[in-house]
Amino acid sequence: MIEEFNAPPVTVLSDDFESGQGDWTTGSDEAGGTLWGLGSPTVTGPATAHSPDNCFGTNIDDNYEIDADIWLRSPPIDLTTAGGATLRFFEFKDIEEGFDSGRLAVLDADDDSELAVILEPIDGVTGDWSQVTRRLPPEALGKVVKLEFRFQSDDLQNFAGWYIDDVEVTVP
Repeated sequence: MIEEFNAPPVTVLSDDFESGQGDWTTGSDEAGGTLWGLGSPTVTGPATAHSPDNCFGTNIDDNYEIDADIWLRSPPIDLTTAGGATLRFFEFKDIEEGFDSGRLAVLDADDDSELAVILEPIDGVTGDWSQVTRRLPPEALGKVVKLEFRFQSDDLQNFAGWYIDDVEVTVP
């Protein structure tokens, strides 16, 4: 009797941010004073990064400010031969529900055009790190893509924000 087993998933992106920013990029519309920061949370947000010291966060050592429009983009991820892909990451969120929000999208790595939205709106409070797992949409398959974690706030209140750690993409 011959038994067949599925091969274990192959990791095409894995980053715990302990080696620095690497090829991750950040940007903003420059209207607000909030930026994605890399480091260890100190004043607001989680007590520590999810694993060991570093994570990305909206103003890593303070509350996010009003009128923010900022993004964090992954390095290019090669899914040209992938028949499927799974994204896993840990998040901590303290975001004004219904007014401020995060959004997770997949972009074409050639021109940063949006291919599909993976998750929105991202708001509310987790109180601790929680794992998020999502299948990447069909629009991402067969391409080289980037992940975009985008955060926007309105002109009123500010909170601790959105923190990201231990990002991983696997293919079957």
